[in-house]
Amino acid sequence: MAKGIDIGTSFLVGAEIKDGKEVFTVERDAFFSMPKEDFAEEMLDKSRAKYLTRGNTIYVVGEDALKFAMLTGRQKDYRRPMAKGMLNPGEEEAISMLELLIRGICGAPTYKGEVIAATVPASPLGEDTDTTFHRVVIERCLRKMGYDVKILNEALGLIFTENPQAKTSNGEVVPFSGVGISFGAGMTNLVVAWRAQKLFEISVSRGGDWIDERVAQMRNQPQSKVTAIKENPRKFRLDKPNPRDPIHLALEIYYEELIGHTLRQFAAFFQESNSVLEDPLDFVIAGGTAAVPGFLGKFKEVLATIELPFPVGDVRMAKDPLKAVAAGALVAAISHERKKFKQSEEGNKELGKLGTVVAGGPVPPPIDSAPVPRG
Repeated sequence: MAKGIDIGTSFLVGAEIKDGKEVFTVERDAFFSMPKEDFAEEMLDKSRAKYLTRGNTIYVVGEDALKFAMLTGRQKDYRRPMAKGMLNPGEEEAISMLELLIRGICGAPTYKGEVIAATVPASPLGEDTDTTFHRVVIERCLRKMGYDVKILNEALGLIFTENPQAKTSNGEVVPFSGVGISFGAGMTNLVVAWRAQKLFEISVSRGGDWIDERVAQMRNQPQSKVTAIKENPRKFRLDKPNPRDPIHLALEIYYEELIGHTLRQFAAFFQESNSVLEDPLDFVIAGGTAAVPGFLGKFKEVLATIELPFPVGDVRMAKDPLKAVAAGALVAAISHERKKFKQSEEGNKELGKLGTVVAGGPVPPPIDSAPVPRG
C-alpha cells in the first residue's frame, strides 16, 4: 500500500513497503542513443541492459547509459530527460524517456487508486521559471498508470522522514519542525517547516551538475569523467581531497561555493519574508550531491560563516542521503492512504503499522492540510 518516488535530475528513487520493510529502487535518470545495428539488441539482451528500440535508434536507459558514454567517449549521445530539476526543454525525447523510467521504478499499482507521492522542485529564486509543465507531466504519467497522485516539495520529504524537532523557550518539543535541504543534481531545494507544514520553500538552480560543469570547464576534462570521480568515494572525499590532484582541488572549491551560495540565498529570502522565528531550528541535509564523504563537515564549516536571522540547532545528515527524499514521499503517501481508509478499522490498523515502520514514530498530517500562516 502506497508508494513514493523522488524524481531527480540525476537519479530516480522509488520507495515502498514490502513484508514490513522499506524497499528502494534506484535508477540513473539518463539514456544513451545508438544506431540499430546487426546483433546490437542481442548483445544488449545478453548483458541485461535496459533499452528500447524506436525506428532505427536504440535507447539504452539508466545506469547502462553512463557506462556506454564512458566506454565509447560519445558524450553527445549521453542524454538526460531532466535539466536543473525539471524536464529538459532542449531534449525532444525527454517526456517519453522519463515516463519509461518512472514506469520501471514504480511498476503497476497494487490496486486502482493506490496513492503515490512524487516530488517536484520549488521555483528557483531570481529566475522566471515555471514548474507547472513539469509537475503536470509527472501527474498525468502516474495517473495514467492508475495511481492517486500527491505532489510534494522534495525538501519537505526530508522533514517527513527525518522528523527534526524544535525546542521552544518553554521546553516544548515540536515535531516535524526545521530546515530541510536537498542537494540534488539539477538544483538545490530548501524548505522551512513547522509541525510538518511548510512555512516557505525556495530553490536555487545549482547542484551536482553545476559542480561537474564548472570543474570540467576549469580542468578541461570530459564532464562524465568528473561525475564518475565525484560519485566514487574511493576516488574522492570532500574531507580528504588530494591537494596535488587538480580535479580534487576544483571539486572542493565548487562544493564550498554551492553550499555558500545556497545559504546566502536562503538568508536573504528569509530576511525579506518578514518571518519571525526565535527558537533554534535544526537542519537536515540530503540529496545525491550531499552523499560525498565529508559533505556534512564542509556544510557546517560554511554555515558558521553565514549570518542567519534565527538560531541554529542541530545540523545533521539524513541516514541515507540518496534515499531520504523518497522515504519522505512514502511517509506522505502512507499518510494519505490512512486518510482514504479511515472508515476501515482494519485498514487503519495496517497503515498504522506501516507508518511506524517508515517514520520510526508518528506519521505527519496529510500534505494538503491547511498551511501555517507566515510572519
